[in-house]
Amino acid sequence: MGFLRRFWTRAWRTATSPKVSEDELQHRLEGVKDLLPIPVFWLLGKAQAGKTSVIRALTGSSRAEIGNGFRPCTRTAQMYPFPDDENCILRFLDTRGLGEADYDPTEDMHQFERQSHLLLVVMKAMDQAQRSVLTPLRQIKKKQPGWPVIVLQTVLHEGYDQPGMPHVEPYPYGNDPLPPAVPMDLARSLAAQREWFSGLGVRFVPIDFTLPGDGLTPEHYGLTELWSAIEQALPVGLRTMFRKTREARRPLTDKYLRTARRHVWAYSAAAGGAGAVPVPVVDLPVVLAIQAKLFHTIASIYGQPMSVGRMVELSSSLGISYAARHGVRSLAKLIPVPGLGAGVSALFAAASTYALGEALCVYFGRFRDGDVPDVEVFRKAFAENLKIGQNWLRQ
Repeated sequence: MGFLRRFWTRAWRTATSPKVSEDELQHRLEGVKDLLPIPVFWLLGKAQAGKTSVIRALTGSSRAEIGNGFRPCTRTAQMYPFPDDENCILRFLDTRGLGEADYDPTEDMHQFERQSHLLLVVMKAMDQAQRSVLTPLRQIKKKQPGWPVIVLQTVLHEGYDQPGMPHVEPYPYGNDPLPPAVPMDLARSLAAQREWFSGLGVRFVPIDFTLPGDGLTPEHYGLTELWSAIEQALPVGLRTMFRKTREARRPLTDKYLRTARRHVWAYSAAAGGAGAVPVPVVDLPVVLAIQAKLFHTIASIYGQPMSVGRMVELSSSLGISYAARHGVRSLAKLIPVPGLGAGVSALFAAASTYALGEALCVYFGRFRDGDVPDVEVFRKAFAENLKIGQNWLRQ
């Protein structure tokens, strides 16, 4: 009896103190931060080429927000963290002074070459003076030939035959040669610019991003094509970045899972003990109360808010069969074989509590990683872990 008392005392003390050690967590967070790459979209282009408009279109931020968000990071460049410094998921590096003085990209490359990169070369479609952009680009590509490059040919409307001329629809610039619908002078300028990049392995996306008051629609002409180019240009880079992200998160995730799993087993044992009480139906409220406590504990470990509404949503996702089956196991105590009914009920109470805890770890773990899991993920995790729990607990 003394051993059992000590066991339950330790189990409930653990169950009611679910927090991860703050010191250990901070240590792991710092290690994770060093491993997680924050991708940099490096913008090369002269002043007034449309770089700010590109950032505004990609992020949905206002021109004012972008203007106030740039911070000097080297002697020749400034950085815009999106959405902000504290929660940064993407950085835009903007080189300064192109076209005004010779630019040497060495310092910027030294600072950012270890991060995932996409080079966005931004130039006005009708501007034929681009030596100040091409020279540093060739230096960058010589040192980092694998970095993907997208050349954005901007402000297309400056090459239209007359002011107020609408954009050509459907978007024609993915065709080679360009169709007759594209104004002749614009088509010639676009083709001449593309000749300059021969052998550099770049992709071209003509765009025209304007403001609501400019009178051109759509305002972000070519944005869909730009996103498509980004997705096609970065498959290897993004895959590598995501792989690194998962590897970096694993030590932290494992810490949460190890902490949570101790509580899952403690609550499973408690629920199994309640289910073993040889009184039909009476144990069901006790088991459900234990499982409700488990909801709060796992949510607390993963730092996720828990409410009655969320608990009801997740519980209801398991379907009516969960409560019905639990009730059947409780009624199994009426089986007139000594100990058999209570044993079946205890096994199911413990196994279902184990499955619930493991499913909550999956669910809240994904939330913590920035995903929004569908309830089907929760339901599937519960079903899989119910079988595992039953097998383990039988043994």
